[in-house]
Amino acid sequence: MSSPDLNDRVAKAIAEHLGKAPKTAVPKEPKPVAKEPTGLKPGQVWFSSVFDYRPKFGDFGITAPEPVTNPEVARLIPSIDPDYVVQRDEAALLVAGIEDGDKSLITGPTGSGKSSLVKYVCAKLNRPFIRINMSGDVESASLFGTLVVRGGATEWEDGAITEAAKFGAVCLVDEWELMPAEIAMGMQNLLEDGGYLYLKEKPGTSEDRTIVPHKDFRLVFAGNTVGQGDTTGAFSGVGIQNSATIDRFTNTVRLGYLSQQHEVDIITSKTDVDKDTASKMVRFAHLVRQAYDSGKIGLTVSPRTLINWGRKMTRYDAHYALQVSFLEKLTADDSKSVSELYVKVFG
Repeated sequence: MSSPDLNDRVAKAIAEHLGKAPKTAVPKEPKPVAKEPTGLKPGQVWFSSVFDYRPKFGDFGITAPEPVTNPEVARLIPSIDPDYVVQRDEAALLVAGIEDGDKSLITGPTGSGKSSLVKYVCAKLNRPFIRINMSGDVESASLFGTLVVRGGATEWEDGAITEAAKFGAVCLVDEWELMPAEIAMGMQNLLEDGGYLYLKEKPGTSEDRTIVPHKDFRLVFAGNTVGQGDTTGAFSGVGIQNSATIDRFTNTVRLGYLSQQHEVDIITSKTDVDKDTASKMVRFAHLVRQAYDSGKIGLTVSPRTLINWGRKMTRYDAHYALQVSFLEKLTADDSKSVSELYVKVFG
């Protein structure tokens, strides 16, 4: 005679085999929850109170924007573009980096809005903004300073980076991968925590040559790559940067192309194009980008191209406006392929 316990175990085993026993519930993984703000430090306000939205990773405290009385600094503060459509979470990441004193790197394809993002953030924060465009032949004198002759006397004139360090500006180093190695080495110390700028060409003592940056000075580098070269062949002149420079970036923001609705909003806000036409333009741009990414054509459509195309439509029809703003830049074969994509969307 079998025991009750044995009978129960046998019955349970049969039921499980037949799929009739209630299955043990598997706990679901918790969804990521935005970190709730815990409080503000003296002199801070909530990010959401300045930018009018709450980032997906949670609200956080930022230094309250203050009026600027120094006219030399005030002239460097950009005005707010009422038609600018912000990439919200990317802007919040950049603001957090500025608040934390990070050295930020922004990467993304041509026309993804890297420099516009930094300018917008500075306008909202009421902070001075200086943009430097790098090239292979840039000279250190234009960046750090040089001796000039004025009124028969020789005097020192600060470069853009030195000026930004003194005024506490956000200094955007655009197309940073084109930066010559000697310029990168000259900026290494500035990228350190507590770093300073040493102007070795400036006359005077070591103290005269040493510039301790203003507490609000921030460096933001922007480019199409992350400094490790270009494997696509799309960005001429881009080189591999020193790993010591790359390692010094403490905040990285990656921008992609905007969503289709986002681009439609930009086109309609900056041109006289209606929403239906703007939607077709964006669908066309999406097809061109797919062809570009797969290596079928050699040039892509950026948001900048879309805006230019829309503005040309006040003078020309849609196809001729596209021709003068984009098609004429292509090879004959690429132009034929892109024209077929245009017909596919516009008819």
